[in-house]
Amino acid sequence: MNRPLAGRVATSVQDNPRAAAFFAGALDEFAEIRAAGRTAAHHYAIAGLVLRIDIACGAMEHSLCRALQHLAIPSVERPDLSLVAWDSASTGSAPLRAAWSIEDYGNYGLIGGFNDVRYYAAAQSDPAVIFGMLDRQAGQALYWTPDAGGLPIWERGAPFRPLLHEWLYHCGLLPVHGGAIGLEGSGVFLAGAGGRGKSNVALGCLAAGLSYVSDDFCVLSDSPQWRAHSLYSTGKLGSGDLVRHPGLVPLVSNPHALAHEKALFFLHEAFAGQFAHHLRLKAIVLPQVVGEGRSDIVPASAAEAQRAVAMSTVRMSGWHGVSTFSQVARFVRALPCFTLRIGADFENIPALIGDLLSRLAALPH
Repeated sequence: MNRPLAGRVATSVQDNPRAAAFFAGALDEFAEIRAAGRTAAHHYAIAGLVLRIDIACGAMEHSLCRALQHLAIPSVERPDLSLVAWDSASTGSAPLRAAWSIEDYGNYGLIGGFNDVRYYAAAQSDPAVIFGMLDRQAGQALYWTPDAGGLPIWERGAPFRPLLHEWLYHCGLLPVHGGAIGLEGSGVFLAGAGGRGKSNVALGCLAAGLSYVSDDFCVLSDSPQWRAHSLYSTGKLGSGDLVRHPGLVPLVSNPHALAHEKALFFLHEAFAGQFAHHLRLKAIVLPQVVGEGRSDIVPASAAEAQRAVAMSTVRMSGWHGVSTFSQVARFVRALPCFTLRIGADFENIPALIGDLLSRLAALPH
């Protein structure tokens, strides 16, 4: 799939002078912060592409780079995307001034007049103000928030996600909502809406020694075969699920906030040897909590799998709905699909996943 998707044709800067002028002005503001020596540069390898992030030192860097640290690489002269990120509180810079009116905000936070085949721009305001903009043609992006100290848990666990989603999608990859775990370079994709058990299964398998790509969000490619690529090193669990994962309790990064938010783990720091940058996918597995009896794995229909993968992914990026359904349909048609019925014996699930991978490896190609 490593090719530009249909319809993603870049245009010249004159096509959208308002967006071009705003983007250039924002980059100039960041350049002043960088010139003052208040930024750090990081490089990351994501699904065969290189991301450079220039980011304000201090709270901003600590909050947003930790989840990407497992993908860190030495500096590269010509990255595929250069992203600058800053907040006003730590840098003392003026707030980024909008060049649009409140009437320009649309669905998903997209900003009217600033979204076309070249530019993507979106903002959110609850619970924190975050603005992101991408110039697909130039391979540049910017990210601003008033105060990095106010960023919510999901932003710390999956930083820059809409911007990275747009960039990866434009590069011919498929960012999806789902996890991936495996053994010896091969794995299964865990699909389903939130609350279906993906994180519990993925984190239980990680604790049992399996390889780990993600419990919640990863990137798919299809050349030369379907693979799941790691993006974030984090995992999340509802506080009520921690009883199933006693080994993870010391790794909770937000222990004082569990009454109102999920537990967030930076897993690479404790399980570096089990992190896989990618896994060759052999099957799609749909967790389903049964709650009693023995856990088992049974065949599932492609239609079930397509709904599970596509619907949860579209909720994150509804503006790509039609294309996402099309790409997910190809993915589902390429792999066998199963339902993992989670019974009372949760501790047996890693062995079930291992047995499934062994059976699939024995099948003729």
